[in-house]
Amino acid sequence: MTEFKVEDVPNQALEAVKMAITDYTASILAGLDEACAVKVRRMLADFGGNPQTTVWGTDLKTSATLAAMANGTAAHAQDLDDTNVVMMSHPSIQLLPALFALGEYHRSSGRELVLAYLVGFEVGGMLGRAMNPEFVGYGWFPVGPFGVMMQTAACAKLLKLTPDQVENALGIAANLASGLRSNNGTMAKPFASGHAAADAIMAVTLAKDGMTANTKALESQFGFVENFSRNKVERLEEAVATLGDPLEILQSGLSYKLYPCCAGTHTAIDCALEIVKNHEVNADEIEEIAVHINPGVQFLLIHPRPKTEMEAKFSLDYCVARAVLDRDIGPEQFTAPKVTDSVLKTLIEKVKPCWEDTRRMDVKIEIKMNSGQSYNAEVAQARGMTDNPLDWSDLEGKFLKYTANILTDEDAHEKINTLQHFEQLADLSGFVSFNRV
Repeated sequence: MTEFKVEDVPNQALEAVKMAITDYTASILAGLDEACAVKVRRMLADFGGNPQTTVWGTDLKTSATLAAMANGTAAHAQDLDDTNVVMMSHPSIQLLPALFALGEYHRSSGRELVLAYLVGFEVGGMLGRAMNPEFVGYGWFPVGPFGVMMQTAACAKLLKLTPDQVENALGIAANLASGLRSNNGTMAKPFASGHAAADAIMAVTLAKDGMTANTKALESQFGFVENFSRNKVERLEEAVATLGDPLEILQSGLSYKLYPCCAGTHTAIDCALEIVKNHEVNADEIEEIAVHINPGVQFLLIHPRPKTEMEAKFSLDYCVARAVLDRDIGPEQFTAPKVTDSVLKTLIEKVKPCWEDTRRMDVKIEIKMNSGQSYNAEVAQARGMTDNPLDWSDLEGKFLKYTANILTDEDAHEKINTLQHFEQLADLSGFVSFNRV
């Protein structure tokens, strides 16, 4: 890891990282005014802190740890950020909050951040291959435990720690790892991204100053792998052996979200939208909406009858019903009036998940009408997933859509241009300020 150089980065991987940073930037700006992000910023304002690092979208500067906490929370606040199937989680919010905070403070370059991101991504892929699906199956939320380890490795690369310091930093980080999936649908879920980033910065800073930890904390008895997944250390050894061959970002890649809700709903949303796009479906005349879907999503979508807008983001039934009613899914669909809508409450009772052992992301929906007519659609992967990918123009469209209330059109296009040439930035500190409309 310490020997990985910019020259080792294939152009395809460089482009992938720049797309990830673009998506992350859109996600964090879109989440700035969400309640959880506002509450964290209020806490930081009360705490104070050395004005080292920017809290994005504000005039506030605070310590690198606290800024990373605020920025990481905002980045996950709308659940709009990228995902990875191996980690079963959200790589960019598990890497970029801490990297940008430390990178700004130390005036790192764009190329240095890209390199550090790839190192952290490798660590995430390694942990995912060694520990999933058991890790997620036991109820852990990977953004916290994986996120602190990934960001610690990435920040260690950014700060050029020695191998001994890296081992101690990871040992410290392993002691800070936490996060429960039972918090899906609450403000604590996006806050997990923020606290993982802050913890990673502390781990790296303390290790650089000589704090020690168990340097075998990943693989030792009672260590990270054993406690979180109950898997054998041989799984970890096999995963370590494949590091960088090829790079994980080129192997399992990234999926990007077009909807601000759990990725487990996206294929079903696309399927529902395809039906109502092609047919005039009157919600009052629907008898049943049968959703044929892999049972694995039940572990993510834990709120079939949501009571709040955040719970709605983790509800298959809600997202399908709302897509049928509104013929759209965006931030407006996850507001209190939409969740408590009486028409929605009637229709959601007609959504019937049919759990089937299909390919992991395949979804088929059949809308049965009272007349006996039925409408069907089947989608293998939602737009934005690795087998149905977005390109730069798609990401630009997402960026403009989700930052329209934050940036002027001119500023948004200027940021997009900078992001497309991110590796040319000599100093990250010039990128992190955003003039809000």
